[in-house]
Amino acid sequence: MVAPAVLAAASKAAKVAKAAKGAAQLASGQGGGGGGKKKNNLKWVLLIGAVGSMPTFGIIFVIVILIVALVGGVGGGAAQAACGNYGENAGAGNTSDKAATNPIMPAGKMYMPSDTARDEIPPKMILASMRAAARYDGLDWTIIAGQMYQETRYGQDKSAAPGGDNGLGYKGLLQFGDWAWGQFGEDGNGDGQKDRYGIDDLAFSAANYMHALKAETNAWKALLDYSGSVETNTVYPRVVLTQAARYRGTLTGDKDLINRWYAHLKTTVEKNPSFPVLGQTADIPEPVGSDAQPSEALSIQSKGPHSWSTPPLGGGGGGGQGTTTPVADTRRPADKPAADDKPAADGKNWQWPLKQDTYTLGTKYHAEGVHWSLGYHTGLDLRASSGTPIYAPADGKVVKVGSGGAYGNETRLEHANGVITLYAHQSSVAVKMGDTVKRGDQIGAVGETGNAFGPHLHWEVLMPGVDDPFRSGQDNGPGEIDPEAWLAGKITASPDYGGVPGGTGNGKDADYRNCAANGKGTGVPPDGAGATGPLPDVDDTVVRAALGWAQRGIGKPYVWGATRLQGDNPTSFDCSSFTQWMYYQASGGKINIGYSTYDQQPNLSKYKVDLSQSKPGDVIFFHPSAAGSEHVGIVWDPAKHTILHAPRPGKNVEFSNWEWQGQITGVYRVPTAGSFP
Repeated sequence: MVAPAVLAAASKAAKVAKAAKGAAQLASGQGGGGGGKKKNNLKWVLLIGAVGSMPTFGIIFVIVILIVALVGGVGGGAAQAACGNYGENAGAGNTSDKAATNPIMPAGKMYMPSDTARDEIPPKMILASMRAAARYDGLDWTIIAGQMYQETRYGQDKSAAPGGDNGLGYKGLLQFGDWAWGQFGEDGNGDGQKDRYGIDDLAFSAANYMHALKAETNAWKALLDYSGSVETNTVYPRVVLTQAARYRGTLTGDKDLINRWYAHLKTTVEKNPSFPVLGQTADIPEPVGSDAQPSEALSIQSKGPHSWSTPPLGGGGGGGQGTTTPVADTRRPADKPAADDKPAADGKNWQWPLKQDTYTLGTKYHAEGVHWSLGYHTGLDLRASSGTPIYAPADGKVVKVGSGGAYGNETRLEHANGVITLYAHQSSVAVKMGDTVKRGDQIGAVGETGNAFGPHLHWEVLMPGVDDPFRSGQDNGPGEIDPEAWLAGKITASPDYGGVPGGTGNGKDADYRNCAANGKGTGVPPDGAGATGPLPDVDDTVVRAALGWAQRGIGKPYVWGATRLQGDNPTSFDCSSFTQWMYYQASGGKINIGYSTYDQQPNLSKYKVDLSQSKPGDVIFFHPSAAGSEHVGIVWDPAKHTILHAPRPGKNVEFSNWEWQGQITGVYRVPTAGSFP
């Protein structure tokens, strides 16, 4: 690990040009003055409710990762009730590898502090970061917390203390220079002063600056610009985003839960107001150095809580491991429960979490080895292909969904009598905090997130009365037991697996099919005048035909990675397959604009038009990322800014407004003479 002084020197070198670069950006409009900033109300009761949200465009890529196993669309009318959970999954947030370098916050949601965050971040800095970020739609507090770590190791550098200076004019916890402080400095604690050494003031000021740099949609670039780093010097964003990924716990939109976290943190700070002493060395851990890689974040485990750490919220607080209140139990702490135990309140038996013939047994419970921090394996591995559905083995309630550190994407269910089951390394999650599940409900899909070698489900069963090896002193657990032994004598003769989206049979498949079948929008014949009205008036016969085919796609469900060029009667689309299909059909196969947004925009680059000159049938792209634009649709009515597009999972092909999709990255007119490309 590189010493803080070495990292600080590297950071100083990068910051030499920071003020001049920031001024140039502001003048050119690249890093400008934070338009759209919300009013700052400093009363606690209102701050508690200030939860960030984000336009729909920010969710598009997010959802692709988390719901890759789910297909169909959200319906209307009578079908809506059956589609509720399905639709909620569409806003579940970005917990994939992509989240490490481009974290995106879904509308109205916030990450709760993970166990790692509670252990390693001084509580007043968690609180300051959360308060500051909540004022901006889509700004993630964990990034500001990660900056506090990278800049001064949570104030341990002498330049963080009042009057301190790093030698280049950068001062305070978040190392603001004169220019940046003049532009973005703010009174975050409401005392009437802008204090460059005040924790709240600096957190609010960093939020202002990061918002101006558009961190909500491109955190990597915003962090480079914030630090004054060049593209070839990526230490700053790598360290910040590695730590941020470790700090994200459960993603939630539950206002009550968010309020309780604010109050809990405030109480914790009030009980320990003097920690840390800025400018002085403290026992704050430094698990990440200049070699940090965001993709490896979840394999870096916390060393455990300190005397100043934030305790668990309790009562299913949704942070990370250890947030579930243990339940008293009189059963004996044995690996093999008695055969007459009744884990399900309604008397139903248990079943395996994966369907028979979809997995093979992997590493057994308590297998010894150096790969595990305790020296032995704490669960049972079921080897299966990525995307294999995971099912609830018994009735229960979801008590955790989120990052589990080395466990990757982790879900926990609480069953009758306080039994907990844990599901690690998932590629996607199909439930949310507080959900009640029945045996056979799909709760996620097999993956290899976190510290995993190959796709598999790491499954644990934890019982009250058994010592928790991860938390010293918790002799009453719940602690792990052997899952195979637990299931002995409990397996039902008729397991209930609800099915998977896109499959056959009953259970949840029927719900998903109904969602798609009863979705809003009515398909009409090409060039017809059905429920959507007549086609726009255009002279080009190919464009008019393309609009007719596009109209015929209305109501088809969004399915990420939908089959391309499905012919006259397609069953589903994603955004790029929809635009590709309509022009391919209209031209009799002569025009193929490309497979994905990453292909289509470069293919059309020579045919760009100004938005003010757009016409019906033009292809319009949105949401920039490092790889290219993340979304595409077609212009339908330029005067009303109407587009037609396949929005995201949980939606069907429908009309929308181009201003609702986020940043427009280009409008292009498809050439219709001859073949293209």
